Amino acid sequence: MIDRKALWILMLLFFAMTAAAIWRLSLLPNWTQLPIVTPRGPSTRNGLVLFVPPLSLLFMIIIGLAMNWLFSGPDEAIQIRQRRSRLLLLGTGAMTALAQAVIISRSLHYGLWLNPENVARAVVAVGGILTMMHGNIVPKMPSVSKRIAALNLDAWQSARSRRLTGWMTVAFGLAMINAAVLLPLRAMAPTVLTLCVAYYCVFIWHFARLKRESSLLP
Repeated sequence: MIDRKALWILMLLFFAMTAAAIWRLSLLPNWTQLPIVTPRGPSTRNGLVLFVPPLSLLFMIIIGLAMNWLFSGPDEAIQIRQRRSRLLLLGTGAMTALAQAVIISRSLHYGLWLNPENVARAVVAVGGILTMMHGNIVPKMPSVSKRIAALNLDAWQSARSRRLTGWMTVAFGLAMINAAVLLPLRAMAPTVLTLCVAYYCVFIWHFARLKRESSLLP
């Protein structure tokens, strides 16, 4: 979920990142040849890689707005959830902006002293820390109703769902940190994506199981 303040900040960040990508692309004689410096020496990438960070941020914004639409009340509970999600959203936005800034600066031969592998590992590790912090507060979030009746749980079921979601989110964040520290760079993204798919599969399975169980509430 996303509140109005976080939405404005992230939208401004998205437009700034998109403008920066278009500006850098306009400086290239061939937009398919973005110069980069790798540990193995100079190389090139497709210039469209510059749009990956802002598009990732836009996807996160759309998910937040979709969650805002899905949850219908009560208003106080929704506001609490939005405030408690702000740190994760803004932190993730800052990490995507940093990733794009490193790509652009190194393509202009600035910041060559930065090790891109260490930057990538730091971004994933910080993302893992933010994820763990968010997972710690998920069980404490108030229950909210949803516009789609089939997705609603009673208070007992909702508490169980939030508790498991909190544990999984903390475990997911810890796995991201371990991946950033221990895995080869090429294995980090596939590993995180695989864990993300597994996370949502377990969430959907547990939700379906709760819907089939009889509630303990009278």
